Amino acid sequence: MAEEHKNPTMKDVADAAGVSITTVSHVLNNTRFVSLDSRQRVEAVIDKLKFKVNPVARNLRSGKSRLIGFVASNLESHFYVNIAKGIEKTIEKFGYQLIIIDAGEKKENESRSIESLYLRGVDGLIVVPVLLDCTYLSKFLPRSYPVVFVDREPSGYDADVVLLENNEAAYMAVKRFIKTGCKKIAFVSYHFGGQDNSTDITMKERLAGYERALDEAGFSVEPELIKIVPGTSVEYHKLLRAETYNFTQKLLNSKVDAVLCGNSLAAIGVVNCLEEHNVKIGSDVKLITFDDDIWLSLTNPRISAVAQPSRDIGALAAKQLLKRIKSRGSERAILRLGAKLILRESC
Repeated sequence: MAEEHKNPTMKDVADAAGVSITTVSHVLNNTRFVSLDSRQRVEAVIDKLKFKVNPVARNLRSGKSRLIGFVASNLESHFYVNIAKGIEKTIEKFGYQLIIIDAGEKKENESRSIESLYLRGVDGLIVVPVLLDCTYLSKFLPRSYPVVFVDREPSGYDADVVLLENNEAAYMAVKRFIKTGCKKIAFVSYHFGGQDNSTDITMKERLAGYERALDEAGFSVEPELIKIVPGTSVEYHKLLRAETYNFTQKLLNSKVDAVLCGNSLAAIGVVNCLEEHNVKIGSDVKLITFDDDIWLSLTNPRISAVAQPSRDIGALAAKQLLKRIKSRGSERAILRLGAKLILRESC
């Protein structure tokens, strides 16, 4: 009776189809050309026997788990959710599955999650680092272990990075302000740098693009119009009246005519402050923010955005990681994608 209910093996499929076990393997994994006749016979037998691949046995044979880990800094951000979708859609074509963990902008969560995924045998990791310093990864990840960082470029650990063309994106937004006649333009953002509150590289690049556009137009860079504050400990439900709200109040006394937000987290406080002070967005103060979150289209007026190709970023990170899994010898790569300026009534 036990024999009667035994799960069919690849050998059973091969014998019934009149082919070799190797041919069955190639049909299952699409690893080599198999003639149409042989493929159809194998697939017919698989259906008839209700054969299922045993992932545990396959992983033991190959030494691979066919799992990829994605550790995001904060999945409350729709941007990172879309990156995850881009990763998943890409890797599933190659027989991989994605494990997603939210670090919640906490370094200890990130460290624990990455070590846990590595010990569970995932074949590689894609990480949105919480803070700048990722030196700690060397304590438990082998030097050749496949890792790709996205969105934020860390220090202290040598791995591939997929980023936005941050400088050019901010430059493009400020040029739009200038084209519409704005002369007093502020830059407001959260950053996710080190524990010493040093600004992360992504936000440094966006600030540099802002300054480049001002300089090119002959405008002075006024430090009192720039505010970049640590975002690691920001509680999302308090963003409406967080530090960017307070800074925007000060900006109103400076008679700014435009504000560029370095991320949509900052835009929440800025928009709330402008609305509560009866400032007409789009006419009194023009506004553009990074990250084209859905709520930007629900405001009145709707808010212009620097839209990041989040799914493309995820797809590119996945392709780079799969490349690393296959061949680990090439030098570190920094890959960048361009942004798109979505113009609405706010500018």
